[in-house]
Amino acid sequence: MERLDKHFEKLTKASFARYGFAYGELMERWPDIVGEMLARHCEPERIKWPRGGGELAQKLGGTLVIRAEPGRGLDLQYQSHRIIERINQFYGYGAVTSVKVMQGHVSTSKPLKNKDNPLDSKTEKALETSLESIADEKLKQALHRLGAGALAKRPSSPHNK
Repeated sequence: MERLDKHFEKLTKASFARYGFAYGELMERWPDIVGEMLARHCEPERIKWPRGGGELAQKLGGTLVIRAEPGRGLDLQYQSHRIIERINQFYGYGAVTSVKVMQGHVSTSKPLKNKDNPLDSKTEKALETSLESIADEKLKQALHRLGAGALAKRPSSPHNK
């Protein structure tokens, strides 16, 4: 029995190459390359190679165009050197020399959930006690989510990884 990915590569190679991606591996492995936190808010759009085309242009390195959610562009610009380093490590050569960030809707955007950092029972009880006097149920739920997010233990900074 043959695996489908063998045929998928052949079918998609021309399409992905048009946008500067080799077999779509960069798009497929984006969360592994840049990290889950960044991947939630951005996605690679294409790699623009220098004019002249061909293998020589690819050896000179291209510009990675990233689409980011509004408000996340500055964070990506600050981390662009890390993104370039990780992508070049992924490809095994200096495939990308610069990053251009465009703001727009990201299809892979997923809201952050607090399930990995639950509140301890003492903090949860204190939060519920402080919200008891609120009559509007929707407002109470929204404030509970906000409080839980603010009081939850935070993982270490992605810059330290």
